[in-house]
Amino acid sequence: MEEKYLRLVESIRDAVRKRAMDVPKFRKDGNGCIRILLYPCCKEADDQFGGLSKFGTDGNDIADYEYAFAVTPGGSRVVAANTNDGGECKIDCYALSAMKIADCSHAQDVGAGLLSGIVDDPSLTEDCGYGHYPGALCVEVKKIDITSDTDGFRSYEDESDYWGIYVCVSGASYSEDLYCAAAAIAVIEDFFMYETGCYRIVEPNI
Repeated sequence: MEEKYLRLVESIRDAVRKRAMDVPKFRKDGNGCIRILLYPCCKEADDQFGGLSKFGTDGNDIADYEYAFAVTPGGSRVVAANTNDGGECKIDCYALSAMKIADCSHAQDVGAGLLSGIVDDPSLTEDCGYGHYPGALCVEVKKIDITSDTDGFRSYEDESDYWGIYVCVSGASYSEDLYCAAAAIAVIEDFFMYETGCYRIVEPNI
């Protein structure tokens, strides 16, 4: 497992935590969840996080690499919420963040975008494992192989999927959750700008 990729996870977490301090609810109690999921699309990417996936002609067996943190150090991933009848309930934001990433992944699979809560499908319910609410996003990382043409100019030759990096925040309003998660985008862009090789970052349309 390469140390620099763990530092990327830490940098995403820290950027989201910093932005969360703009949100009154998070600033007041610090509770909620940040979930970061890395989905490797090839063996090279997978090896950077431990090599637990298998890629082959008979099908791929891909491991998700997940990290979950409270919104603030020492905070809880469980938050209190008001019910429709005026009561109060507890919401486990760790569980909800997983369901919002599932919803984001579904939107990605059907070509609708890289955000949760955007596909108009009544079957996307919590009973079916989907958190159909804003707050999760995906940044796609593409690797580009570059060659020089006969005049010495660089030209794109081939592009392949490399990583899918999902970031979700749960614990405040849905718009505030997404606002905080979006802090990850610049961190990911900066990281791959200085990586060996050439990469293209596909951002969610926020």
